[in-house]
Amino acid sequence: MSGPGFRVALWLPVCAMAFARPSWGQESGSARWRLTGAWLAVGPNAPFLTRLGTRHHDVYVLGLRAERALVQHGALQLYHTVDALPLAVSTAMPVRYDDGTCAGAAPQDQATCLQWVPHFGTVYGFGLAPVGLELRYAAHRRLRIVASAAVGALYFTQRIPDPMASRLNFSITGNVGVRIAPGSHRAIDVGYRFQHVSNGGLAFNPGMNTHMLQVGLGVR
Repeated sequence: MSGPGFRVALWLPVCAMAFARPSWGQESGSARWRLTGAWLAVGPNAPFLTRLGTRHHDVYVLGLRAERALVQHGALQLYHTVDALPLAVSTAMPVRYDDGTCAGAAPQDQATCLQWVPHFGTVYGFGLAPVGLELRYAAHRRLRIVASAAVGALYFTQRIPDPMASRLNFSITGNVGVRIAPGSHRAIDVGYRFQHVSNGGLAFNPGMNTHMLQVGLGVR
């Protein structure tokens, strides 16, 4: 994503929360922060390309969530969410490129025919998504339809998705799913997560888009 477009996307949830007001019948005391659970997002065979065209990376993100109610109107509820991200994993990442001779080149041409040889590894990271909005619609007493978006930052042990990129990256995510409450105190979240990770132009910036399945356990 380009620098200006990325900055606009980062500011949208911030502006939305700034204009949100508890004027839809929110009860006093309901705006307190509370820890609500944990989730795991899995993105197998993520299709984003690295510089030499390698793809099919597996991406995993573990999150711990806190939230507070912003507004409520009938069956609709809007929450401000914060996700601590203690672990992010991306496999098959090029951690360095070495110079190598071209395969099949004649001996007299090998000195002038060079190519990059990638070395792959698994990269780990952690982060925080402090600016999130989640809208819930109570379709049934035990079923909520959920849509959310969040922005944050991730720091990795290696530069990703390229050795010339950056360890520090920003993330924009969007989720759509359902929250099922089999009991009076517990809930199960299942949904689709789109995740865009970019360094925002701090360095060489290929960017990464990942389609993920997210599953979580929480309290009502």
